[in-house]
Amino acid sequence: MDINENTPLEAAVIQLLGSNVNVITDANGFFSIKNLCPGKLKIKISHINCKELIKEVDFKASSSFNFTMKHHVENLNEVVLSKLKVDKLSSTNKIHSLTELERERYSSKGLAGVLEQISGVNILSTGNSIGKPIIHGMFGSRVGIVYNDILLENQQWGQDHAPNVDVNAFESVRLVKGTAALKYSGSTPGGIIILEPSLPEPIDSLYGKTILNGFSNGKGVGLNTNWVKSFKNGAFYKFQASKKNNGDFSAPNYVLSNTGNKENNFSFSFGKNSPQKKWKLYVSYFDSEVGILKSSHIGSLKDLYRAISSDVPLVINPYSSDIAYPKQVNKHYTANLDYTKIINAKNNWNIKYSWQQNNRKEFDVRRGVLKNTAALDLNLITHNLTTNYEWRNALGDFDSGIFIQIQDNSSNPNTGIKRLIPDHFKTKFGSYFTAAFNPTNDLNIGAGLRYEYQQNNVQKFYRNSRWATENYEPLLGQYVIREVLSQKLVKRDIVYNTLSFNAGVRKSLSQLYTLALNYNYAERAPDIAEMFSDGLHHALASIEYGNPFLKKETTQKFALDFEKKEGVLQYSMGPFLTLGKNYIIIEPSGFEQTIRGAFPVWEYSSISAIIKGIDLDLSYSFSDKIVFRHNTSWVEGKNTSTNSPIVNIPPLTFNNKFQFSIPNWKYFSFSINSKTVFSQNRFPNNNYSVSVVEDGVRVQRTVDVSTPPPSYHDLGLDLNWGSYPFISGKISFSLAFENILNTDYRNYLNRLRFYAAEVGRNVVLQIKIHH
Repeated sequence: MDINENTPLEAAVIQLLGSNVNVITDANGFFSIKNLCPGKLKIKISHINCKELIKEVDFKASSSFNFTMKHHVENLNEVVLSKLKVDKLSSTNKIHSLTELERERYSSKGLAGVLEQISGVNILSTGNSIGKPIIHGMFGSRVGIVYNDILLENQQWGQDHAPNVDVNAFESVRLVKGTAALKYSGSTPGGIIILEPSLPEPIDSLYGKTILNGFSNGKGVGLNTNWVKSFKNGAFYKFQASKKNNGDFSAPNYVLSNTGNKENNFSFSFGKNSPQKKWKLYVSYFDSEVGILKSSHIGSLKDLYRAISSDVPLVINPYSSDIAYPKQVNKHYTANLDYTKIINAKNNWNIKYSWQQNNRKEFDVRRGVLKNTAALDLNLITHNLTTNYEWRNALGDFDSGIFIQIQDNSSNPNTGIKRLIPDHFKTKFGSYFTAAFNPTNDLNIGAGLRYEYQQNNVQKFYRNSRWATENYEPLLGQYVIREVLSQKLVKRDIVYNTLSFNAGVRKSLSQLYTLALNYNYAERAPDIAEMFSDGLHHALASIEYGNPFLKKETTQKFALDFEKKEGVLQYSMGPFLTLGKNYIIIEPSGFEQTIRGAFPVWEYSSISAIIKGIDLDLSYSFSDKIVFRHNTSWVEGKNTSTNSPIVNIPPLTFNNKFQFSIPNWKYFSFSINSKTVFSQNRFPNNNYSVSVVEDGVRVQRTVDVSTPPPSYHDLGLDLNWGSYPFISGKISFSLAFENILNTDYRNYLNRLRFYAAEVGRNVVLQIKIHH
């Protein structure tokens, strides 16, 4: 307990001196050590920025002891603020936290690759370098990403729009599945991902870490470095930078032409903590250039049919480190200023302003004077201002705030091609309230409410041919402001009022078992792209059409979690059920031949949906040297309007890992990783026919864009050495073998699976230096 406030100290480390026993206190300050011999024992207790406590106890039989530590006011408030921002906001939800080793092992794969280690998380990918997380069958704006305490705002509507954030800039990666944290968003029923930097201790110090990666597949290299300068008065500076460069990746039997990628990122922050206030200024820059598989861009309907029906890509060139057209370039800038006034240990007030700019460009294969001009050039600027008040009393922890957002999205008119996404200006404001109660030590109750008002001012051109085909005149004719070159310009102000609510309860059934139940009701306004997409989406090599009559989407989600958290066998089971009304999806509807080539057509629509599934996490310790870990994810989605499956629902997936530490090999460990992905046997029939000429005769052929690929097994091996003393710091090494069997397979969740297989064997060498 903290002697000043008489409150529990969570995450205190207890060591039994003279042995290798280490345990950590839970949220209520409790810990237990079992199977001890009678006699006098020395216990060492450590907590962040507290003076270590060493106590000797005369242990004669099963006993209970209370220990108190003196915790400085400024440090106590740091702990409370962190808990309010993450744990208290979802006090009844299971929070998945990745270890430092897990985060760094997969950091070169981006945020989606890091999160894929967690059950219930899959990757929706476009080729081999673009991926975004799917949580419980949901992606895009239904999954929130919070970094540095702000919600990421980028062109997240498309399936190929990976999060423009560098996971290497953060020391903590957490995922809250089920209900979302209403402090940040009310429209994320899939879950919320929270990226947090560490808080430097108030000491005079300079420290850092550098990670060097080398990849055999793609012949790539990656470098990441972090440095922190802290001062005794609480001031600090942090700098982080990363760079990655890959050439063409290779499938087991051929080169995946034009799949290289480059990244250049950095972030910088400085601030100060004091007992009365704290502030921080944070700036970051994210820059990526990604090649799009050359064979995904097709010239004719016959070639489109051949490409989708072929076992190998129609274009296979020798390996190259250059990134040619088609490609996409993303730049994301962030600046935010955060100020907190600490009134006392139980009350504080915060105000935060953030600015984000996202520039997205897609380059097609073009000729003439426009050959180096982007075919799609979008610029999104977002301003956010939030203020909130957090307080504690005998009843619980509370947080209430108001916010306003102004967002402007514009398209470069000099692309020479019709805009895929129209210009629009969005204003959003609202408020939220969250509460977390602990009526007893073994019972947590949480609830939250969020209201948002959103107004979209949109200007959109419609071709007269599509206007007539879709019969838009009766409903949209009143919004036409002028006609230009066989197009109608429509100007609309679209207003949405959305309300989101969540509630949950977590009960400790015993020292070993915990049961939690959560309910989330979320209303989500349609994205601009879902309503107004119109044209060729170059990165996906497909034509997309929005639905201008979409209504706000509502979801109700029920999530149960049963957990056993101690002992040699630990597990967690989490069934869930989501009911969706006006649930927005995109699926294939045919094809079109344009002057740019032949492309599949995908259209947005709304349905009534049921998504259900279960996540299972399990670990078994055969000894302190051998541990087995398993997670399973099963999801099923159904369109109840047509009684048919929903497209792009992840198939059943098994992940198994054996971790070994060899006795007397102090600095070496290894793990064997096995991933089995079953074929998705529930899928809608979106096939369509094309008329092609074969041997001088015109025939009808079916283009199969529906049937999922067969199941596959991916085997990997990780070897780890270290850490060893190195100059004034430490150094460690790891060697990872991915797809070690060089299995030839295709992934149902890859939008470019129609044209090529996944990446083959890859060997990754990682060197980590702690300065």
